[in-house]
Amino acid sequence: MAFWPTKYDDSRRRRTPPLPTPVPAQVPVRTPVETTTISGPPRGVAEARTALRLAQLLRGTITPLRGDTVLEILEPHRPRLVPKPVNPLPALVGKPQGQMVDALLRPIGQIVTDVLLPGVRDHLIDRLVAGRTDHEDSLPGAVDLAEAMRALVGRMRGAGKGHLQAVVAAIGADARATADALTRDSRPIDVGGIDRLARALLRFEVRRMALEALGGAGALQDVIYQSRRLARYSLRRATEAIEGFVADRGLKTLHASLATLAQADGLIVIALRNLDDQEETKEESGPFVEPADRKAMNDWLSAAWRLSDTLFDLVGKAAAGGELDDLLFAALLRQLRSLHHFCADLTHAGRPAAVDTLKQRLVDRCDALARLTGERLVEALLAKPADPALARRLLARGRLLAQLLYDMNRDEAVEELAMHLVMASEALAHNG
Repeated sequence: MAFWPTKYDDSRRRRTPPLPTPVPAQVPVRTPVETTTISGPPRGVAEARTALRLAQLLRGTITPLRGDTVLEILEPHRPRLVPKPVNPLPALVGKPQGQMVDALLRPIGQIVTDVLLPGVRDHLIDRLVAGRTDHEDSLPGAVDLAEAMRALVGRMRGAGKGHLQAVVAAIGADARATADALTRDSRPIDVGGIDRLARALLRFEVRRMALEALGGAGALQDVIYQSRRLARYSLRRATEAIEGFVADRGLKTLHASLATLAQADGLIVIALRNLDDQEETKEESGPFVEPADRKAMNDWLSAAWRLSDTLFDLVGKAAAGGELDDLLFAALLRQLRSLHHFCADLTHAGRPAAVDTLKQRLVDRCDALARLTGERLVEALLAKPADPALARRLLARGRLLAQLLYDMNRDEAVEELAMHLVMASEALAHNG
């Protein structure tokens, strides 16, 4: 599986609180309409830490001293009416490890099943479903905790399994509700829209790992399906947004295209999930059928290619001296920068060859734009009579192009353009 960047994440944005959804075992669960985070720490933090520590202790060699440690960490969780357990291990020195573990579990079993496992259940549901966290305190890893929960249930011969199943059911219900809510959203892509979808996919990754740790095979397959469905939907929404600007080049479609490409990191996360899905389902493809995952990616890349044609058409005319608002020119260059960022940072073994082709095309045409701007700038200054207004406009656009080339690591092209810009700036200053 590819490494997924998370630098795009902006957890400080205000989000819509989720709606309550009932799940089996009467466990309170919230189902987010979007990828949301509920304020307030999750329940059962103390029980979660103790369960994780207990699972670690039970994995090691059981000794009377370790038995004392187990009783010590469980004491704060012992219900008032439960007698204080006594360590049975000193009388069992030399016995097989399995017999010693069983002897230790007998006096602590009620604490584990009645206190620890319900606390872990509530804790995992709050974190994996309601999205609660505690920024002031480090929490045990959710996946590690799920593994500890499964290990404890196994140690207890299945006692407390209902709590584990409640977590599995809650995660599955939340995944379906989240995917349904997000894929029903037909509003135009806005600022943050792609990133919200990317965050939702990252949360699906956590759900998958937790269900693998918990052993929830049925729910896991459902979550994988919902994740694939959401990744395809996300690529389609991004494709629609940039196709709109290719079609009519209006201000409304420009805004949607800008908002989409400005979230290049989120697009990379979505594309990586899609490429992972393609790798995981290779057996579904055939010579006459294009799998839905691959089609979504190919449609996105085709739209990106057509968008680059449109952008270079508009920017090329402006770089040659044509009339174009400076703010619009800068906005078009930002889209080219974002397209290049997407192609350069989409690191995946299964990335289509079209990504590299598009990246090289962006580089070559931006280099050509820089040369054209430099040539037109010199022509405007050497013309008889000189055209200082055109020269100033080209100078401003050349500086923007130089920044774009710098961001694309085109040092030689930047130096060549910079030479023309410095000469033009000095000539304009000398001529007043």
